[in-house]
Amino acid sequence: MRGVSTAALFLAVLLTASCLHAAPLEAIRDILRRHLLNPPGEAALAALSEENLATKLRDIDPYARIFSAAEYRALTAARHAWVGIGAGLSLRGSVPILHVYRGGGADRAGVPDRVRLLEIDGRTVAGLDAESIALHLRGEEGSTVRLTVSLPGGGTKHFSVLRESFAPLDVEVIPPGEQRLVRIRDFVGGVTRPALRATLDFLTRTASTHEAAPLIIDLRDALGGDLYEAFDLAGMFLPAGAVLGIVRGRDGYAMEVHAPPGDKFTMPLILLVGPETASAAEVFAGILQRTQRAALVGRPTFGKCVSQTDARLSDGSVLRYTNKEVLFPGGDTCTGTGLTPDLTVAEDEMDSLPRLLERVQGFVRKHP
Repeated sequence: MRGVSTAALFLAVLLTASCLHAAPLEAIRDILRRHLLNPPGEAALAALSEENLATKLRDIDPYARIFSAAEYRALTAARHAWVGIGAGLSLRGSVPILHVYRGGGADRAGVPDRVRLLEIDGRTVAGLDAESIALHLRGEEGSTVRLTVSLPGGGTKHFSVLRESFAPLDVEVIPPGEQRLVRIRDFVGGVTRPALRATLDFLTRTASTHEAAPLIIDLRDALGGDLYEAFDLAGMFLPAGAVLGIVRGRDGYAMEVHAPPGDKFTMPLILLVGPETASAAEVFAGILQRTQRAALVGRPTFGKCVSQTDARLSDGSVLRYTNKEVLFPGGDTCTGTGLTPDLTVAEDEMDSLPRLLERVQGFVRKHP
């Protein structure tokens, strides 16, 4: 279940949503005809052509993508180590924002998280698209790049960042010290749940905060990932047997998912969410909100509670299409609407973690 926002890119590689190669159209039509969650009409399938595939595919399935073999290899590689500045890039309208990974080159250089990028090596990025910005940021391992950013409190600052091989963590522990705060960026099957459990076990043993202090999970940069990993993570905080949701497929298929047995974490939960919180991250957050196990703080989320699968085609390209929808325990879904936070903050507060933590503290005082 890949929930990648159309604006979000890894700086190691650039993935395009356009189809710049000749794809096997009849195979694509057959896959969509037999497996798409909501079966398309034959007229829509017949309208697919090599020239309009990217746009017409979206008309049939708004979340569908076609990747060339090279693009798909780059997508897979981006989940592992890559050479770059140790940050992600998103375009907020036309404004480029850097999402800094802990331990990467940008973090060690002191670049603040979620800052506006102004210049690369003295050249303005104003008016550039994401591909052009990524091209300027790329470079050889061991080289440096000079970034000019707009600081949260006003003014600008220059940073010299080393390009190096880097593998971002799926779960990061974020200081400052008095808060139990972790960030989840991706939901990777078989990886994120044990990483989060190990992280929370460590925080539980070492934290100086009171046991009743909430755990804050930052999902602002969580673009999606594996659906069942999201269920497994939610199950860590809910009693065994609790209904987590329903996975709905085509032709009446429906499967109810329950929390597994095992040790559970019982501390209060606050989840930080925003417009880039999508797909598997929304499923995780929605389950915990609907079961009143967690409160959401931030801005409304992306609105994509569906699952996708990848089909490799004869020419090596890959079709990604929607095959399942996720319903929350009450039977509703977030698709098309997103999740509404329990505490909605202003847009200009979303990039300031200290400000968000202040809002969390105020919310907790009002809702002990």
